[in-house]
Amino acid sequence: MTETTAKKTTKRPARKPDPATAVLAEVKVARKAYAGLSMPVAGGHNPPKGREHHEREANRWMAADTARKFDGVPGWDSALLAQAYRTLSEREPERVRSGLVRLAALAVSAVESLDREAE
Repeated sequence: MTETTAKKTTKRPARKPDPATAVLAEVKVARKAYAGLSMPVAGGHNPPKGREHHEREANRWMAADTARKFDGVPGWDSALLAQAYRTLSEREPERVRSGLVRLAALAVSAVESLDREAE
């Protein structure tokens, strides 16, 4: 018997699928409802005034989110709203883009959290 045939082959345990993969597949399907839409992130008749409103709301929700975390009672609602309002208050496109990516990451994390609770 040769050395290679004498070695036992061991199977590696199956890798757990990344939960985000399934959620992102759902997002990809849901996104089709918005395909082809082109609009500014800050819309309305007075976008600068809207951004000011979003900034005030971002500060309010960030304070609520921080207080909740400090008290040990966090929630996805305050985290999502703080990020959404902060993103909508941004003026520079690259900051809006990175904020939207963070918001999407938070939303996917919230869905994953719901899925874990349902198991």
